[in-house]
Order: sequence, then structure tokens, then C-alpha cells
Amino acid sequence: MNEISLILDAYFYIAITVFLLGSLYYIISWIFSKKGITNTYLGFPNLFTYPGQVSKWDAIKNILKRIFLFSSIKYDKSTRIISLLFHYSLWIIIFAHFDLFLEPYLVSIGIGIQTIETISFFAGNTLAIIFIFSGLYLLYRRLSNVYLRKISNIDDYLSLILLLLFGFTGLLMRLLLPSFYAYNVVGPFISSLFSFHPTDIPIAPIFITHFILACTLVIYMPLSKLLHMFSFFTNPTLYSIFHER
Repeated sequence: MNEISLILDAYFYIAITVFLLGSLYYIISWIFSKKGITNTYLGFPNLFTYPGQVSKWDAIKNILKRIFLFSSIKYDKSTRIISLLFHYSLWIIIFAHFDLFLEPYLVSIGIGIQTIETISFFAGNTLAIIFIFSGLYLLYRRLSNVYLRKISNIDDYLSLILLLLFGFTGLLMRLLLPSFYAYNVVGPFISSLFSFHPTDIPIAPIFITHFILACTLVIYMPLSKLLHMFSFFTNPTLYSIFHER
């Protein structure tokens, strides 16, 4: 195995380790840190009354609406729609990467390789374009809005920039590399990492750049606001005081 592969393979395992341990540490910290004006631990006792919330089911519905519909963005519909496009396209792109491992199964049930690659190319490019342009809008909005600039910190910008670079390099991979490259070259390499039998990394500068950005994002996630997606069970709304109607 060449030196570049040794370094990048090690970087991948470091990234996964930092992500798992860092996420676990911060989630436990959230659970056992004091919160609210009562300065009490989460749920011991209930922290506050949430308007219109009279049951645990109401609490769950409120949180799910915030997570999946961005209901907290009430007064700016365009920003709400673009934020939804940004987040949903990102999640679909991430989960769509599993097609690298599913291709043999899809072929075994009668779906042609050419069909898989064509769908992947057009769907992937469309999602990447939506993700990049919606992300650029959110970055522009944060830079151009005086109030948002005042409350923003380096993490707000760095998270967006890393995500946009990740999406942009992924789009370039689809445009610059042969259609079979992802399935015949990248897929086996990623599989070798997860099976703990790492092989040489494919020597394609754009893929190496994309791979480094992906690992960097995984490391950065538990250190940034990107970890908010794991905060569901530590949300104080779940532990509000409920009243009968």
C-alpha cells in the first residue's frame, strides 16, 4: 500500500472514531447538564411550559414538525422552503451513496447496469445542484443580513462552506469521472475500509479531495452545530409541564 493510501485510510478511521466518541460525549453532556431558568437537569423536574402543549404526544409532534417541516421558521416562507431543499437534498445525497454497495443486488433482480448508472447520474446531479444553490443562498443570506451577521460565529460559516465544498466536489466527480468509476472503483475501496481490509485509494484527485472533505466533515460534526440532528431526545420540549385542556 502506498504512503498516500496509508495516510488517508488512517484519516478515515480517525474520523469515524472521533465522530462516534465525540457524538456520544456531547449527547451525554446534554442529558446531564443543567438547563433552563430553574437550573435543573433535563426532565428532573419538568423544565417549562410549552404553549399549546398538553401531552407527551403534543411534545413529540412539536419536535417532529420542527425537524421535518422547519415549523419554527414562521415568517419567512422562502427561507423555510430553501432550508428544506438544502437539508432534504443533503440527506438524500448521503443515503444515495449506499447504491455503491447495492449495485450487485439491483443487477441480480434484473435492473441493468446502464439503467442504474443513468438514474444515478441524472438524479445525483439534480440533487447536487439543488443542494449547492440552496446552500449558497443560505450563506448569502447570513452574510447580507445585518442581524444574522451579528449572531453568527465562525462555526456557522465553516459548517456551510465545508458542506458546499463536499457537494461541489461530489458534483465534479460525476461530471469528470467515467460513469462506471463510482461502482467499479470507489465502491470496492469504501467497502474495503468498512470491512477493515483497506486497499489503495483510487488515484483520482477529485475523488481524493471529496474523500478528505467527507472525513473532515465527519470529524467536525461533533465539534459543531451540525450535531443538532442528534438532539431529539435531549430537547427540553419533551420534558415540559403538561396541562389538561
